[in-house]
Amino acid sequence: MAQIILFGECMLELTGDGPTYHKSFAGDTYNTAVYLKRCSQKADVCYLTSVGKEPLSTELLTEMEKEQINTSLVQRSDDRHLGLYLVHTALSGERFFSYYRKDSAATQTFNKLTKKIPTPEMFYFSGISIAILDDPQRDALFKLIGSLKTKGTRIVFDTNYRPTLWSDEARARQWTDTAYKAADLVFAGLEDHQLLYHHNSILDVSAYMNDFTISRLVIKNGPGSVTVVANNKSLDVPITAVPSAEVVDTTAAGDSFNGAFIAAEMAGHSLTDTVLFAAQVASKVIKHKGAIVEREIFANWLKESG
Repeated sequence: MAQIILFGECMLELTGDGPTYHKSFAGDTYNTAVYLKRCSQKADVCYLTSVGKEPLSTELLTEMEKEQINTSLVQRSDDRHLGLYLVHTALSGERFFSYYRKDSAATQTFNKLTKKIPTPEMFYFSGISIAILDDPQRDALFKLIGSLKTKGTRIVFDTNYRPTLWSDEARARQWTDTAYKAADLVFAGLEDHQLLYHHNSILDVSAYMNDFTISRLVIKNGPGSVTVVANNKSLDVPITAVPSAEVVDTTAAGDSFNGAFIAAEMAGHSLTDTVLFAAQVASKVIKHKGAIVEREIFANWLKESG
């Protein structure tokens, strides 16, 4: 069973416009972990993070176990708690967030890391994973990544740039470039690159990435085509956009795409079929409210799609 470790933060998610909110748990790398496991039952999907010891953190661990996510690398903090965010959804399906994560346990993961990290087949992290850490912890993260890579672990990075998590663009670019230097597989969004690097096209992103030794680059352009660059060749896969009237919630579109992509790639599907499957999963996710689609609904869709 292939082991995949994903590092990041899962938070309490409160959705609605008050006074009553719906409670769930979500976070970019956690969302990817959930959809990866749902699409690849044979994978040992392990989540690396820190949570508190309060009841909400216990609820999260219970939810992870229901999703069959390996929690052996989840640390529990005595003096920190689970982060949370509030969500307001526009009629278009776009969401607006209010975060309360500054003092969360996950932001101290590498300051208080006591667990021994095994050598997995794959290690996955994101721009948000880096952004929530202080500089000494970022150094510790990349030291771990470097060590794992020398042992044969495939390093996977999702750009996922969030300006509010960084003090300035220059710092964000510095650490993102550090991730690009380490990564074997990169999921890069054109929108992220427009914000962070001021790139205006897929060609701009692809040209910039030529300076790094990335074996497979997946460039996502929202509802448009997906471009995959590998072995000095570029493949454009057209994607059928979901009609705007059917879009309920765009959260986790990219996260679910990444999880499904990795699962399909591990199963040995062709590159085109891998992209199309990942896009189909993302298209299902955005037709439902919240980052994580109900397990039964998702399982039924997988069964129907074969």
